[in-house]
Amino acid sequence: MVQIQELLSGNIPSMQDFDEKPLCVDCGLMDYQHALSVQLELHERVANEELPALLLICEHLPVITLGLHAQHNQLLCSKEQLEAMDIQVVPTRRGGGSTAHNPGQLVLYPIMKLSAFGFRIATFVHAIEQLGMQVLKQTEVSTIRKARYPGLWVEDKKIASLGTQIHRGVSMHGIAINLYNDLKLFDYIVPCGIEGVQMTNAIREGGIRIPMEQLKDIVQASWTSMCLRQKQTNEN
Repeated sequence: MVQIQELLSGNIPSMQDFDEKPLCVDCGLMDYQHALSVQLELHERVANEELPALLLICEHLPVITLGLHAQHNQLLCSKEQLEAMDIQVVPTRRGGGSTAHNPGQLVLYPIMKLSAFGFRIATFVHAIEQLGMQVLKQTEVSTIRKARYPGLWVEDKKIASLGTQIHRGVSMHGIAINLYNDLKLFDYIVPCGIEGVQMTNAIREGGIRIPMEQLKDIVQASWTSMCLRQKQTNEN
């Protein structure tokens, strides 16, 4: 795994080393606006085949983000009130509606040309959800999918939110997995525009606390394996 500073400076191993697998990038704790600008820059470089497939791994400072579906972007207080609490509100072009990010939540952003690995949009979303399931399994929390509601659930409680954007055949945005974060931030929105939904995290569900650095290593191994397996399946 490389650090984001190494990737942006070009101080990384030869691209040839990553022709057949994604490059996982540790972004640490990153301001969301900065992370979004980095995603846009890297998306362009992946689309132009200047970089291999990437998976950005990060946490964010408190922020509320809005998706493309205006009817699903529901704030329960004004932007001015949120900004007074040092909570940014950032519009994006990903799918889905309003969601929240803060420290203790693991956020994964795949930036990859789907066709290079044989992904279609549905199988790609399924793979991201499967990656989230594997992360939460490490904390001893079992999750399920729900038809028509991307993300992951523990019974009727939502524990991971998913929203992607595909442009020029290359993905960006991804999945946010609630592990050890403060869930009060979700009280300021209707998460994903789903009335009455209850948010949860691994700790609330009785999960064990695994160090983030250990979980990042698991993400890297799991995502690499999943992408290579998908590529091999497609080639056969």
